[in-house]
Amino acid sequence: MSELGPNAYGEWCDPGRVSDCYLALPLAGEDDTRPDRVLVVAPSALLHPAVAQPTGSLLYELVTGHPDRGPRELVFPADLASELRAWPEDRSGPLTAELTPVAAAAVWCWQRGDLLGLDLPLAPGEDPRALTRPAMTLARAALRARLAGQVTRARCRWFHPTSGRRAGEPFL
Repeated sequence: MSELGPNAYGEWCDPGRVSDCYLALPLAGEDDTRPDRVLVVAPSALLHPAVAQPTGSLLYELVTGHPDRGPRELVFPADLASELRAWPEDRSGPLTAELTPVAAAAVWCWQRGDLLGLDLPLAPGEDPRALTRPAMTLARAALRARLAGQVTRARCRWFHPTSGRRAGEPFL
């Protein structure tokens, strides 16, 4: 049962319903703070002990249980901010405010080696603000299409018999 409760349309999240989607987070370069890469992780990264709870678990519910979420979908922080608008302000406001610190905590866990993830570069001309600004829907759609192709190729390489992975080892 979802802790978020029903949204304005009477829909409930079903946490874990789509466990094979991916979370795409901005990843700043080593020499500056402007994101120039994207980190793709499993939604379970939000459940890591270093991520602030219960915010991480509530965002996990939204990522994996949103009524419109599909398998292998790439979810950006801007998507979560837009989706949270359908929930009452007293519930969604604190979660929206915590999106950036939660994403930073997940990136930090990946940098420490606690999480598996894909580090993908942004192409020239792609605006990193599309990851976090809900109003940039067209730029985000183009970015999502390109990154989804890269994630699919990486996933196919991972599951290929010659990849060297062990049985039961997760992709991300």
